Amino acid sequence: MILAHPNIEESIGNKIISNIIAQQKNTEVRHLDQLYPDFKIDIKTEQEALLSAETIVFQYPLFWYSTPAILKEWIDQVFQYGFAFGANSYNLEGKKIILSFTIGSPTTDYPQDIIDKITFHLKGLSQYCKMDFLGVLFCNDINNYTDGAKEKAIDRSNSQAEKLIELINQ
Repeated sequence: MILAHPNIEESIGNKIISNIIAQQKNTEVRHLDQLYPDFKIDIKTEQEALLSAETIVFQYPLFWYSTPAILKEWIDQVFQYGFAFGANSYNLEGKKIILSFTIGSPTTDYPQDIIDKITFHLKGLSQYCKMDFLGVLFCNDINNYTDGAKEKAIDRSNSQAEKLIELINQ
């Protein structure tokens, strides 16, 4: 799992989901914000981690219809020409990839056509690199404004983690 969250200790959803995934056999959670607080990505280490993975999960909170900056930088640095694509070097070909994210806003703010637009670039990345795109998982209303909202966010996050495990194990 490639986890991008700038304040994981204050997180509800991403913290729950990544903790549950970390407890699964043969998994590794690479928390980019902790590994690279200065945004200086160790490209070789990250490429080796990808090569050893069967399934790659991008886990993040949705920020203004996009990923957190560290995930964008990580993709820009790690998915290099000659490694992830081009020059007959599709080293990630056939690897499974899943997008998993949380949204603080209600479902009504993000209908399916908006989700499709938001995830278009990452679906394209997987196709361009000849990866096997397994799908998109997300949960809305992940916020902690009230006690009731927090309980619902916890339930939604646990449910998303269960769905993610099922998708990973397909």
